[in-house]
Amino acid sequence: MSTPNSAIIWQGPSPKNGAEVVVIISGMSGKSDNDKTGAMAQVDILVADTHPVEARKRGEDIAICGECPLRSTVCYVNVGFAPSAKYRAYQRGSYPVLTPSEANAILRKNGVDARAGSYGDPGIVPVWVWRDLFDGIGHTAYTHQWREPWFDAGHFEYAMASIDHINTRDLLKSMFPGTRTYRIADDYNDIGQDEIKCPSKNANGDRVVQCVDCGLCAGMARQAKDIVIVEND
Repeated sequence: MSTPNSAIIWQGPSPKNGAEVVVIISGMSGKSDNDKTGAMAQVDILVADTHPVEARKRGEDIAICGECPLRSTVCYVNVGFAPSAKYRAYQRGSYPVLTPSEANAILRKNGVDARAGSYGDPGIVPVWVWRDLFDGIGHTAYTHQWREPWFDAGHFEYAMASIDHINTRDLLKSMFPGTRTYRIADDYNDIGQDEIKCPSKNANGDRVVQCVDCGLCAGMARQAKDIVIVEND
């Protein structure tokens, strides 16, 4: 049997509203052409029984994005493309089911890192899924869910705390001291002493490093300064 490139690695209820969600990994062969991340496997979190476009229109994406203030404003994800294609393939039964550990074994064999939350928030998914998937490989992950009463702070071992104009860095640090943050700023003049600009682009806006080579956005798995980025940079 050939090694799968994509698979379902977890399915279950959202802690936000109980809706069924499904976690799908793709690009385990390392052939992703994502310009920002580079050749990383991409992990999407989808509402299991609603097309992503309809889920966003009807507000049902709250099951996978929670109360993220970006989800209906500046979210960079075009749900009509990759999330929709994965949803259709899921509905056709095209994906095998693997445990996160089995997917990890494929990633290790292929020398591929992973990006959690290409769409959807990793904080919606039980932390053991990411612990097993990321074992011994590079990864990136971000979560907005840290204000929720059901949030598992174990996610910070792997994920950056997403910070915006509503969910502030001061509030996060008061709740979870020492947690690393990924903050959206109006411009790059607004950077504290314990923060650095996302190194993805230079001052001219040219891509100079991809996430696969940077690896800073790995939560507490990396000892580094907090990251600042301007919207959609």
